[in-house]
Amino acid sequence: MSDRVLLERRRDKLFMAFGRLGIRRPVLVALILAVFTVLGGVFASQLSIDTSRFGLVDKDNWYQQRMFEFFADFGYPDAPVAIVAGGTAEQRREVVERFVAELEADERFAGRVMAKIGAETLAETALVARPGTLAELRASLPGDADVAGALEGGLVGVFGLLETQLYAALDGEVDVDPATAGGQLTRLSGFAQALAGKLAADAGEGPPVDEAQLFAALGDGSGEDPAAAIATEFAARGLDSEGYFVSNDGQHLLVAIFPEFGGDQVEDYEPVVERLREIRDGLDSGAVTLTFTGVPFLSVDEADALAVGLRRSMLATGGGILLLLLWAFRSLRRAVVALAPIAVGTVVSLGALYLIYGTLDTITSAFAAVLMGLAIDFSVHLLARYDEELRRGATRRTALFAALRKAGPGVATGAVTTALAFLTISTIEFTAYGRMGVITAIGLVVALTSALVLLPVLLGRGDLERHENPAHPLRSLRWLSNFVRRSPLVLLIVAITAALVGVSVMPAYNPRYLNLLPRSMESTRGLETLERDGAMTPWFAWVTAEDLDQARVFTAALRRSDTVARVESPTDLLPELDESRLAALRASFAGLEGNPDWSKLEAGPSEPAKLAGKVAAIVDALDELAFAAEQAGRSDPAVAATKQAFAELKTRLETLPPAAAKASLAGIEADMARVLGPAWATARRVAERGHWVPSDIPDLLEFRFLARDGSERLAIYAYPAGDVTSGANGNAAARRFTQTLEGIDARAAGQGISLYHHNQMILAGFKRASFVSICLVLVLLLLDFTSLRKALLALFPVLLGMGWMVGLFALIGLRLNVATIVVLPLMLGIGIDAGVHMMHRWELNSRAHRGRARLAEVVDGTGGAVILSSLTTMVGFAGLLVGKHLGMTQLGMAMVLGIGCSLLASVLVLPALLLLFDLAE
Repeated sequence: MSDRVLLERRRDKLFMAFGRLGIRRPVLVALILAVFTVLGGVFASQLSIDTSRFGLVDKDNWYQQRMFEFFADFGYPDAPVAIVAGGTAEQRREVVERFVAELEADERFAGRVMAKIGAETLAETALVARPGTLAELRASLPGDADVAGALEGGLVGVFGLLETQLYAALDGEVDVDPATAGGQLTRLSGFAQALAGKLAADAGEGPPVDEAQLFAALGDGSGEDPAAAIATEFAARGLDSEGYFVSNDGQHLLVAIFPEFGGDQVEDYEPVVERLREIRDGLDSGAVTLTFTGVPFLSVDEADALAVGLRRSMLATGGGILLLLLWAFRSLRRAVVALAPIAVGTVVSLGALYLIYGTLDTITSAFAAVLMGLAIDFSVHLLARYDEELRRGATRRTALFAALRKAGPGVATGAVTTALAFLTISTIEFTAYGRMGVITAIGLVVALTSALVLLPVLLGRGDLERHENPAHPLRSLRWLSNFVRRSPLVLLIVAITAALVGVSVMPAYNPRYLNLLPRSMESTRGLETLERDGAMTPWFAWVTAEDLDQARVFTAALRRSDTVARVESPTDLLPELDESRLAALRASFAGLEGNPDWSKLEAGPSEPAKLAGKVAAIVDALDELAFAAEQAGRSDPAVAATKQAFAELKTRLETLPPAAAKASLAGIEADMARVLGPAWATARRVAERGHWVPSDIPDLLEFRFLARDGSERLAIYAYPAGDVTSGANGNAAARRFTQTLEGIDARAAGQGISLYHHNQMILAGFKRASFVSICLVLVLLLLDFTSLRKALLALFPVLLGMGWMVGLFALIGLRLNVATIVVLPLMLGIGIDAGVHMMHRWELNSRAHRGRARLAEVVDGTGGAVILSSLTTMVGFAGLLVGKHLGMTQLGMAMVLGIGCSLLASVLVLPALLLLFDLAE
């Protein structure tokens, strides 16, 4: 007896043992399966969906380590962004102000909102940015002038200094440069006009004014806010004329929010996302709209879409398969019998998924529908063979054992090859695919075992010696074999040509993740807006510096690179201190013993009447200045204009309701304290030590740039100049951007770099997985058929079908992407089933007919089961098409096309090949 025959007999005994177990111990088998199903259901009910952008690759990966080291030191840098659109520019600003006010009232967001850059935002560095400001003011005053005391006195004290300054100039106590005197008077005039306008606006008697002008008296003669230069240096790449963050096209205002996140899971983001939407929905914004986006919103919205898609796909898959089975078998009982094993396998496997991984992710969320579509094949082939034997006149007992013996090996081979194909993707460094591979392989083994043990339990009840005549699953397929016989060579040539053409037009890999997100999601629409505009895209990256000097070097290198569009650097906040700047700064504080008590300024608002008296004194001083100019034969129109501005301010103070004027002055002086206090303190510290330290960064921005471990390391954020998401030109933009940052800092990381490294991992991993998959499948086929020729014949349809599949991808515009690239190795395992079953049937039939099988019997017999099982698998994957997540729908579409192509190759081209090789008639 040959080894082949011995092997087949042993194999037959194994499969028949499943039948005896189900018939003799039905209660025990059912009880065991029920226990596993209940346990699986309990664990499966605890599954949640994880959309973490940082959990897609194992933490031990060299690149992921860089990411998590940064998070540990600096926190999570991804910020929710509100895009404010519609209405007029003034309406958008007004909505931003109200939105920010609501945010600042919530402790989660207070001090962590960036919507506008102004004096208060960058107060700490304002005086250092213009180091001569205070020195020039002191030089224009008598030596005994009490600058600190005047500032404590608020506006009354400041106006007292102006009065002292004017009389000191008249008395010759200080030198006055005629060349700059006119500009200084013009600045004083502007200050008086701004204050008068502010008082009128607060009383409802005039239009709003820019409060920054109120601090122009502290400027350097340019008439600008002392913080204006540093604000422009920091964010000119995104500020409008009023200092609000604006899109590059000027049509949207942008609000970035930096709450503290404990991680990057949905449960970390969800409370913040819900609260921000609650605040937004409570605003009466009229024609203005607020759209949220950013990684936190994308993660939460994507999790919702995946959860909805999971429920829809499971219902659609289950319902679709049930209807197909009812149509094919024309029996509710057989449809239920076929579905029972996959129900057990799916529930048990979902429980196993929870025990092994704890959560579903973007890829494994499709697991249930995928497994249902694959596992139904086992029941379909066994039931189809069972019914075929019954139609031939066998008893129910004989038909059951014949189905296990004749269809069981093909079912097992198909299951194992598919499981191996899924296991090959577990070798990919991209963890999400690895999880999908492992859990689906486990699910297939569980579903196969369930089918082999449960079907005998369900079919082995009642009178086993009875005969039945079930309906044929499909009508006679003899027409199919007749069609193949007409021109097998032409059919083969056309099929191979089409496959070669398909491979030649195979679409390039598209890594753009945004294309996979539902267009209906608010966060997707917002991200598209940011990407088109180029402002605040989440695809940025970072480098880290050990100190400020290194940060300056890194920042300069990044800005020289044409791969970087924008750089956010802490060095923009801390301008370099050369000798002249440091000397001017030290001169500002030379001889000053104490510092102003800023609490007095904030707590003691000026009385309008007292301030009006000080303004009147300045008007008198300007009168004397004008008289002195006339006596000297000079007439300066700037003096007259300035006198007029202060006279109008005096009138405004005297005519406004006292309560309204006092409230307005209190607000102005509180702002003065918040701006001048930090500016004075920082400038004095820097003057004393002679250099910056990282802790001098303004408080609002310190959490973004400064490490939390006390090391004073600094983060610098870079935004790419090119499109790093599309993969165009061989992913050139992402590669160059990554090379630039890693060339500056070997530990650079961030979403902009992740796109490159992740896609390199995916492409390399799937090439490797596809090669390993085809090798494993071939080895398994050799073990199954013990013949290279038979193994290659079984493999031929799936290779041919894959060629057609990628050609169809190009035809309908479906590109390989993060979701669909998984199809390549999987099709080798999934699509091989049809060829395996056809070759097993050919082998059995050829033995009965002296080496030449009857093609009609092969196609009409197993062909029907192959068509039905392929259709059920296609329905399983088609269930993904009803989901909201485009990645899952595209995966479903790709698998439907691939399985359909493999099916056609198996029932059309493989029979033609058998005819041409004279293996069938």
